[in-house]
Amino acid sequence: CQKIARFTHPDVQWIFPTPAESKRSDEELQRVFALLSRNPYARIRFPGKNVFIGIDTIRRLKKEAGFHLAEGRRKVFLISQAEQMRPEAANALLKLLEEPPPNLLLILTTANLHRLLPTVRSRCQILRFSPLPEPQALAVLQRLYPDEPAGRLQLVLRLSQNNLKRAQDFLEEDLLEYRDLAVDFLRKAVLINRAHELLQLLEPIAQARQREPARAFLWFLLLWFQDVLHLRAHLPQNQHLNNPDLADNLQRFIQFLPTLDVEQAVWLVEQALQQLEDPRNFTPMLILLELAIKLNQVLKKQ
Repeated sequence: CQKIARFTHPDVQWIFPTPAESKRSDEELQRVFALLSRNPYARIRFPGKNVFIGIDTIRRLKKEAGFHLAEGRRKVFLISQAEQMRPEAANALLKLLEEPPPNLLLILTTANLHRLLPTVRSRCQILRFSPLPEPQALAVLQRLYPDEPAGRLQLVLRLSQNNLKRAQDFLEEDLLEYRDLAVDFLRKAVLINRAHELLQLLEPIAQARQREPARAFLWFLLLWFQDVLHLRAHLPQNQHLNNPDLADNLQRFIQFLPTLDVEQAVWLVEQALQQLEDPRNFTPMLILLELAIKLNQVLKKQ
């Protein structure tokens, strides 16, 4: 339906995290809708602004649920990134989830199911979607980035694990450079006595205005350890490696640290990611330095 594609269908409402009404403009929202009509896989951004789904948005949605149908046979409300609902907004939604009007289809999407309130999860039927197959995802990227070499797009897909939003982040924000920093970080974490070198490496990551570079950095660490496990299990490299172009480096890493507790290293990186997502943590540098110290202890245990 062209109206749905243009976000103008009166019976279809799409809710996503935005800044507070007092801090956003109609022009910003129009820009977002125009972008998504061209590229439904685009990541929604409001640079420099805190985004969330607030209780006023949910109250307005509940009111609209009681209106008569305009064109279709039912209303569809899609709440994207539902984990971004403020607790009071999520609680306000419970009654509608529990007793929706017979002509209403309410869809919540999230990539972080554990961050939804249990009371919300218990009122939903959970459906899980796998990433697009690599050939299909590659075709989407080739359409969006016709000037990018096919080999680079394939590598980006591997590193994003076929997540198209993450792949676009890597391409548009030049985040691939943080993969090299992640590998160098592991080298320096072994020799943490060279603290000044470690600080120099982490400084551009920690001082970035947005946290996306730090997220990408930690993501590449996770991919590296995942590849270590794959190689230890003697799985075919071309089918499983996230970093096929760094296979020799991975083999040398395994030879240097043959009994490394990879599971503990992964747990530490995931813990750092959780800390980074907490808005109360204002200093990513402290999170990354703490990770370096703990990884050093794990690396030296082996």
